[in-house]
Amino acid sequence: METNSLSLINLREEAEQVNYTAMLNSYLREFSNWSRYLGIPKYDEALAAHFRSTGYDFHIRIDFSSIGQEVYAPLNYYSESGRHIFHFPIVKRDLLTDKITELAPTDMIALIVQYGQEQYPEIEADITQNRLVNSIENLEKYLENFIKHDLNANAVEMGFIQAEQSLILGHSVHPLPKSKQGFNDDDLFKYSPETAGRFQLHYFLIDAENVIEKTADDILPSVQLKKELLVLAANDTRVMELLNTHPAFIVVPMHPWEANYLLQQDDVLALQQDGKLFSLGGWGAEFTPTSSVRTVYNEECDWMFKFSLHVKITNSERINLYPELHRGYDISRLLKTPWGQNLQKDFPEIDFIVDPAFIAVTDNNGEVINGFNISIRRNPFKNEAQHKNVTLIAALCQDSILGEPSRLTNIIKTAAQKSNKPVTRVAEDWFKQYLHICIRPMVSILNKYGLACEFHQQNVMVELDKNLFPAKLYFRDNQGFFFRTGKADEILAAIPGIADESKSIIDEEYIAPKYTYYLMMNNLLGVVNAFGVNGLADEKRLLDIVYKELKSLEAIDETGLVSYIINSRDWSVKGNLLTSLHNMNEANVSLEYPAVYLDHPNPLNKFFFCKNLIKPERKDIVYTRYFPKEDVTLSIRPFDIDRDLEMVHHWFNQEQAKPVWKMDGPIRGLELFYRTIIPSDATHSFIGEVNGVPNFTFEPYWPARDLVGAYYECLPTDYGTHLLVAPIEKEKKFAYQSLQVALDYLFAQPEVGKCIGEAAVESRAMRALANRIGYQQQRVIDMPHKSANLTFLYREWYWDKNPGTKEIKIEL
Repeated sequence: METNSLSLINLREEAEQVNYTAMLNSYLREFSNWSRYLGIPKYDEALAAHFRSTGYDFHIRIDFSSIGQEVYAPLNYYSESGRHIFHFPIVKRDLLTDKITELAPTDMIALIVQYGQEQYPEIEADITQNRLVNSIENLEKYLENFIKHDLNANAVEMGFIQAEQSLILGHSVHPLPKSKQGFNDDDLFKYSPETAGRFQLHYFLIDAENVIEKTADDILPSVQLKKELLVLAANDTRVMELLNTHPAFIVVPMHPWEANYLLQQDDVLALQQDGKLFSLGGWGAEFTPTSSVRTVYNEECDWMFKFSLHVKITNSERINLYPELHRGYDISRLLKTPWGQNLQKDFPEIDFIVDPAFIAVTDNNGEVINGFNISIRRNPFKNEAQHKNVTLIAALCQDSILGEPSRLTNIIKTAAQKSNKPVTRVAEDWFKQYLHICIRPMVSILNKYGLACEFHQQNVMVELDKNLFPAKLYFRDNQGFFFRTGKADEILAAIPGIADESKSIIDEEYIAPKYTYYLMMNNLLGVVNAFGVNGLADEKRLLDIVYKELKSLEAIDETGLVSYIINSRDWSVKGNLLTSLHNMNEANVSLEYPAVYLDHPNPLNKFFFCKNLIKPERKDIVYTRYFPKEDVTLSIRPFDIDRDLEMVHHWFNQEQAKPVWKMDGPIRGLELFYRTIIPSDATHSFIGEVNGVPNFTFEPYWPARDLVGAYYECLPTDYGTHLLVAPIEKEKKFAYQSLQVALDYLFAQPEVGKCIGEAAVESRAMRALANRIGYQQQRVIDMPHKSANLTFLYREWYWDKNPGTKEIKIEL
């Protein structure tokens, strides 16, 4: 992008919109009071006037009617994987006055808290609002720096540290993606990866009795560091005297910001006073932060250092917990055993960047001082290896920065030019290759070796080959290694007692939900979303590819992971916004990884989504059937809001219909109902005609997205239908024939497995009709708005009860 065009960009506005987008997507993931809203309303003058003024007719509507408000976010891109792109501004409407005003992101937080306190009375707005402002301000500074230094975050080829420092926009589904509370402005530029800050490490000299140090390698890192320091400080009288007079003391490196923090703590001051700890200041080569901020890198050093950092980054102070130090040490030892050697031989496409060593420091009472906990990581990107074309997945999935094409776009388009193939073909092939080196190895490693990893996009890097295709994955993060109990005997046989300190052997049932969040929701669906947002591939098609790949692994998976991923109606996902609103510290020492987890619709269920039923593209008649006995012809067509709204409003407001349908009221409310269900994935409405006269409406629905699906063991192939016959003369209702036509059409769809019913228990007429047509009673379910008879109907049952229906052929 040229400098003059950059000068036209309002960086504050840009930073605000990036943060707002992340916060809104977090909300939509964690709350259910929203829907898509399609079109410009006819009976809502205030909303219609606003939509006409903006030119946008597709929105996310957030229903805050319980507090007298509603919010509209214009949609630029609606994502199948769940991360959407918006136009701005976002607006709120006061339902009492109809006044529509712009809604600032901090005011959106206030609305969320006001609405959410009924369910979560302990949440508060102030802290999250402050962090959000901090995140916006920080991103604005990073963007200014990005322009000032003419940085390139979108290059096709990048070395390790350039790629690590290219995540300018931050976590895409976190409400506070660039929040760093604890850094002042100088700290922000000196210690942030976004600014490529460089600094010397601070060194301490500490009594060996207060140091815990272990390594899976031959030499303790502190021994090598001490040798280097003896050379570096040869001309410093004080440091040399301390090193020479305390030969048994240990040299401990530290992040300089954390060193200053520690030197103000009472337990550290006590060690100083007792002559057990000395601060030596900054020495040696300069290090620079990786994307995690607290993990630092030098291209000539054998190690990367992962320090504790008492800075609140997104949801937590970044503190290494003592058991986490042992996890890196444990996996490093295991990989040197035949168990680990076989694993690496079986899966060469996965490189585990382990943390073979750690250093911890105790106070005068023998308690670990968490600020000193240091994980020491193998550096596979030393010297020439630093130039490998490897990138963090989170950075690869990053949106366009300041209007420039994203890095993923540049990679795919360049790869297409190299191969002389269409971009869409290359995008799909690239994704399949990524899937091949990601899903199959991780499922197989879990089954054969019992090893699970927090394989999310902040922990995984991909190396690209000469054709710019995924060649290898790197996993890093000492705290993210776990073992399932089903393989505990083999792991303990390799190294007895290995999990005593790390607590890394966990129950089988805990693995599937957590692994699904990290591997699927965060990692793979993040990649799917990036392809979709950048217009490189259709998300639904990529999700279908993921489903098929996992389905092919179901038979070899003994852990239940694959079945959970592909068959569950909902996945358990972390609620970053609610975790922030609860002011939870995810690095809490007393509770490992505290956070809010919630159910989220499984995107892979979309493999069984029936567009003909839920998102029909036609408005004409889709099915007609003649009933010779009654001498009537029944037809069905998708609901057309411009043609049918006034008619069904009249039906619903007839006195005999009100107590049954409970959909009477002003037409403005009914229009809102239809403008939200038409673009939804849950249901649609069809109009039925008898001899060409509108006579009934039926609503096919998908329990995988409908409320009822949460009240029984829902399958993604389940569908249901509601039947509403117009309030006319009894002899003209043809209820049985109307339901037959609906079921004919429903069972003609290959995606449908069975049809379910959930008529209210007091509805005797509907129960009799359902029994007559073939439904079988399962049980009574208690939903918030009614107690219902759950009934099932399979094709064979329907065909048996209704001779001749099996032979009906419907052209779809």
